[in-house]
Amino acid sequence: MEKIVNELLKEELYYEKLENGLDVYFMPKRGFTKKYAVLATNYGSNDLEFIPIGETEPIRVNEGIAHFLEHKMFEQPDESDAFEKFSKWGANANAFTNFTTTAYLFTTTENFYDCLDHLFDYVQTPHFTDENVEKEKGIIAQEIKMYDDDPGWNVSFNAIKAMYVNHPVRVDIAGTVDSVYKITKEELYKCYNTFYNPGNMALFVIGDLEAEEFFENVKKA
Repeated sequence: MEKIVNELLKEELYYEKLENGLDVYFMPKRGFTKKYAVLATNYGSNDLEFIPIGETEPIRVNEGIAHFLEHKMFEQPDESDAFEKFSKWGANANAFTNFTTTAYLFTTTENFYDCLDHLFDYVQTPHFTDENVEKEKGIIAQEIKMYDDDPGWNVSFNAIKAMYVNHPVRVDIAGTVDSVYKITKEELYKCYNTFYNPGNMALFVIGDLEAEEFFENVKKA
């Protein structure tokens, strides 16, 4: 475990790369009630062309698939929603996808390690079927159409499209209605297996916790 001290800000940061490649960061905040955790993968909407893990030839996936994958991670094999357990423990959970990152997070004042175990568990438990993927397409299509009515969002993306002719940053993070309806469970698993591995991910936690106990719990999870 490496301890990094910033004398100017009077802050400490602990870092360790685990055996499985996960980068773990912890910042203690003594006296603070709320604890915050974010588990992120180096994978966003820009990553449309890549060589899948275990393969040798590059592929191009459908636009918006990183955002689609984020949505599907909350659906568990027993058909429950990952948010349900967070609510039971009094935690507030969320997720987001941007151009380069997909992140899953929660904040809580109690039951922190239960929530942390659950965070690792559901992010490491993909469950994609033809049925639940098809159901999600309509939900995301409605989300895309909602943004079509947002003037600020449209001005921003039209400006990006004018500046970038070839770069995937010009593609809406959620994709298009047409591209979303082309996504399959096989394509989702290919993206998940390529990018959702510990060596491509990082965990950052901040709160009133003991560093050694925290790292022990992370390694068990």
